[in-house]
Amino acid sequence: MAAIGLCLALVAGCKDRQPSDRQVLAEAGKLAKPLPGLYRSTTSLTAFELTGADPQTEDMMRDRFAQVMPQRREFCVTPQAAARGFEDMLRQSQQGDCEIERFAADKARLSAQMRCRVGPRLTSTVSIEGTGEPNRSHVELEIVQAGPSVPGGSETIGLSVDNVRIGECRR
Repeated sequence: MAAIGLCLALVAGCKDRQPSDRQVLAEAGKLAKPLPGLYRSTTSLTAFELTGADPQTEDMMRDRFAQVMPQRREFCVTPQAAARGFEDMLRQSQQGDCEIERFAADKARLSAQMRCRVGPRLTSTVSIEGTGEPNRSHVELEIVQAGPSVPGGSETIGLSVDNVRIGECRR
């Protein structure tokens, strides 16, 4: 749930572009709302490539990811937040210089792609494919960044995020 919400927030941050925030919000409203409760989230690195970088630099960067992945955390979805679905996350994200290239959702599936300018010389393309049910979600992200600050000029990062409801929130 949080992973889909994060992805929606990233996409919604691309305001004043097509599709509009209103259209994105309408599409996001089609997604199944999460159940209230305690969730465990696991983020794993599925791919990493530094195009054009020397093999040593690519290995060093991959090793850095390996030291922090997979990442696990727990979070609580309150009944109020569950009732709002992903609306809060969409409304809170109002920054970014992005262009939504694709956004579609239904009750159980999300597919989106956006291109963002990060500062004056870095571009990032984020592709999102996800599935969700009221008590679980799975999201695959592919992030392609290009610019002079990236060793070798461009990098591709693949992430997999799984969220599973594990019980009631702790008080």
